[in-house]
Amino acid sequence: MKTWKRLFIIVIVCFFALPAQFVNACSAFIIGKDLTADGSALYGRTEDYPFPPNSGKHNKNFIINEAKTYKEGDMLEDEYTGFKYAHEPQEYKYLSVPDATRGTGEGIYGAHGFNEYGVSMTGTVTAVPNEKVLEVDPLVEDGLAEAILIDLVLPRVKTAREGIELIGKVVSEKGSAEGNIVVVADKDEIWYMEILSGHQYVAIKFPDDKFAVFPNTYFLGHVDFSDTENVIASSDVEEVARKANSYVERDGQFHIAKSYGPEEYAEGNRSRVYAGIKLLDPDSPVQYEDEVYDLLREPTDATRKYTVEDALAIQRNRFEHLPEFSPDDEIGKVRNGDDDKDKELTPEEEQRYKYALGNENVIDAHVYQIKSDLPASFGGVMWLGLGRTRNAPYIPFYGNITETHESFHPQTHEYDPNSWYWVAQHIDEMVTQYPDLFGKTIQEKWIALEKEAIAAQAALDAKYAGLSEEEAKAVSEEVTADALERAAKLFAEMKALEEEMEQKIKESGQQ
Repeated sequence: MKTWKRLFIIVIVCFFALPAQFVNACSAFIIGKDLTADGSALYGRTEDYPFPPNSGKHNKNFIINEAKTYKEGDMLEDEYTGFKYAHEPQEYKYLSVPDATRGTGEGIYGAHGFNEYGVSMTGTVTAVPNEKVLEVDPLVEDGLAEAILIDLVLPRVKTAREGIELIGKVVSEKGSAEGNIVVVADKDEIWYMEILSGHQYVAIKFPDDKFAVFPNTYFLGHVDFSDTENVIASSDVEEVARKANSYVERDGQFHIAKSYGPEEYAEGNRSRVYAGIKLLDPDSPVQYEDEVYDLLREPTDATRKYTVEDALAIQRNRFEHLPEFSPDDEIGKVRNGDDDKDKELTPEEEQRYKYALGNENVIDAHVYQIKSDLPASFGGVMWLGLGRTRNAPYIPFYGNITETHESFHPQTHEYDPNSWYWVAQHIDEMVTQYPDLFGKTIQEKWIALEKEAIAAQAALDAKYAGLSEEEAKAVSEEVTADALERAAKLFAEMKALEEEMEQKIKESGQQ
């Protein structure tokens, strides 16, 4: 969520009367390393932007934030909420994928990235605490928000656990401006964290043998708060729920999501979590109308192993595996924000048209592949897809690069032919406006190229596996040069494709 988030905080209670209609945007997943074909852990998120004034169009950049030194009294400030926090004397280099509108008062929204110690992070999947909880522990207007989260955490921590502990400390001291879900990882661990209200949170070390799909609501069930090795939580989680009269038990145990979240899932959240589960586990007994979707899951087929291709498919999914559903953007129904495009649906259409994981509002999709045999400073591999995932290519990067391609830098708010995001956005627009001319050929083109990229990346991973940190530092220029060359080549292909598509449309006489 972006420019209207402060308004959202103020009027949030207005939405609780319509829990089945209200939905935010982003959705994420985690796949533990025991469930993957190559032993790497996978996690990622789509950042969806369905908000006015340009629903589904919002430029993103990919940048390097250099290590910096600060003097006493220097403050990190969220330009949007007014949140402030003292800088550390020495802060670390990190990669991020911020909004191009940063510096205009709308917030940075760093979104995700790696730091120089190999800690990676995505933030956030926005979630909405229930009204009863907010009466007892309200959100804090100038508290910690998504807009500043990446730029607070990544420059300061050396492990994933440190990242979670820092967030918890800040939420306890200064409060949270939003309900949020955050994932922080290093080469050894992945942590999943739910920020539940103004000062309450729970995080778990994600099990290696489980997977999860989580759009915009809370999913944590019961956790063992005494297991401090695997659980980090605020001290009053149960007490606040009891005071709010929102405390819920399932099977005789405190259930976090039912106590802090809405009574029922919003329709757009239900459709995405159900689609994600059934995509990863087709034989799952889960039902669309289930009251609760458990966060931690394992495939019904114990031999099933997942790949990067599976991760990318989650973010592109438009119910191809569920013939009873179709994406609601196909009928002009947009459940998030852009009222001009909303339309009333018949009961039959409501049953069929659902909000998809690969929806028209995606502006940034990313998959992090964490490989324990790579040097810590590499972090792993970021598979970055800017623009709408359905017709945009993903490209891999290590976390130790020192420069990003120039096409990731333009901070333009409208189409720019030199911008990776805007070219990807334009390609998708042409596909959706002229389906008879392009069908699924563009997506198929990118998937074929990604298959080649995945094989090439595996060879690079093998090349760099086992390097010492000193050796890893020595090859950073080589890694960066490879990344720049790869990006330049793919962007040139995107530009050539854009021109070919424009010519095809012109020749068709449909323009």
